Amino acid sequence: MLANWRKKLATVHVELKRPRVIDVVPIDFAGGEPVERQGKPSQRFQGRLIYFTGADVTIRRPSSAILVIDNYEIVAISDGKTRFEPR
Repeated sequence: MLANWRKKLATVHVELKRPRVIDVVPIDFAGGEPVERQGKPSQRFQGRLIYFTGADVTIRRPSSAILVIDNYEIVAISDGKTRFEPR
């Protein structure tokens, strides 16, 4: 199922166990440290599935940001018709 979504570059909906800020994180290039994240924490978001392994999933957001999310953080991934729940 995940391989099929990846091949089709399907838009999937991801539901996380805990809310987190899902935005691009600016980096302070002088110090090399990430700047404090701003934005509203979200428990659900959508994007295109671009890669997956037994340990994590890589999603491209509509803003072109790429997120790598550990499977233990994910409750479910769905394309609107089929729902996948990592174990």
